[in-house]
Amino acid sequence: MIKLLLCSSLAMSLLSAITIDELVKSSFEKNHDLRSLDTSVKVAQEQINVSRNWENPMLAFKTNNIGVSKPLSNQKEYGVELSQVIPLGNRLDIEESIAIKDRNIKIFDLEDKKLELESKIYEYSYSIIILQKRYKLIESYLQNTAKLEELYSSLYKYQKASLGEVLNTKVSSLDLKLELENLKTMIDNMYLNLEQISYEKVQTIDESLDIKELNKNQISNDILNHPKIKALQEDSLKSKDMGRLEDAKKLSSITLSVEYMQNNEQDYANVTVGIPLPIYKTESINSLKAKLSANETNDKLDSLTHSLGIQTDIYLNSLNRSARNYKLIQKEIIPLKQKIQQNLENYNSFDMAKPQESITNLNELITYETKALDELQKYYESYSQLLYLTNRGLK
Repeated sequence: MIKLLLCSSLAMSLLSAITIDELVKSSFEKNHDLRSLDTSVKVAQEQINVSRNWENPMLAFKTNNIGVSKPLSNQKEYGVELSQVIPLGNRLDIEESIAIKDRNIKIFDLEDKKLELESKIYEYSYSIIILQKRYKLIESYLQNTAKLEELYSSLYKYQKASLGEVLNTKVSSLDLKLELENLKTMIDNMYLNLEQISYEKVQTIDESLDIKELNKNQISNDILNHPKIKALQEDSLKSKDMGRLEDAKKLSSITLSVEYMQNNEQDYANVTVGIPLPIYKTESINSLKAKLSANETNDKLDSLTHSLGIQTDIYLNSLNRSARNYKLIQKEIIPLKQKIQQNLENYNSFDMAKPQESITNLNELITYETKALDELQKYYESYSQLLYLTNRGLK
């Protein structure tokens, strides 16, 4: 019956497990911030569709010869006037180009947000996996400490161990229990953090830990394809188009008005053509502002390009350092400490009891096991950052 329950529990756990990539895909569909950005892209697309439309015509109803201070002749006039602004030159082409760039900027902002979200999901997920490994590690050492506590209590009865040594084993056990409680809270909170950004209630993460050093040849780091870079590039081009649009506004349109009037004697029509006069040079000032804005954006672009490259190198160095440290601790230091611990416990007999040495070495062993997991944590923090900086360019 117990075996059946254990099998059922394992099956349910496997069914509820989710990989990080599956979680990322689900989050892209559920995250409200992404939905909002996607809606803004659709709105920007509609703006492109109307960017080449003319302004709506103006219809006016008229009547003339209305006396204010004294009556005028009975020759009243009535009529209608239709006015239409007619664009000239390439103004509409430029406005469409600006609308397209606005849409592209929003698309790149959406891609950047997805990249940030994916990086954060990876970071939280690996943190949970490593914290759970730390929890299991502390549980195993708590069991070992309980055995030592039982052994040293027996040794104390035969005056082979001091009371202080026995009490130290109890303190070690209590310290480990305290650490377990802290870890449980950290794991629970990390799951909540993951749920907050993914909108997915995760029970188990099915992902293996593959720690290895990387070199620059293993990273596809085409910085110019990063969505944040491409957004700034589009913003710079948009500012240049804004400058061209201001220049085009100097003689960009005419207003054509056709008026039909009627009185008791006759019907007649008036035609009016209005031409803008760029007297106050407002367009020239706005054009200069747009060009200066383009230069400012180009400076930001150069700064960001430089920064992304340097940050990539920094996180790559950190990742490789953590990989080397982890392997050194896991493959060389910990096996030596485990061998020492095994020898100490083998010699813990009634004739050769060394409880203090055993406790000290056990604490050191726990410390190194924890250091290994710390390096593992740092490795995946750097890995998650590199996912963002390289635009998923890790191989």
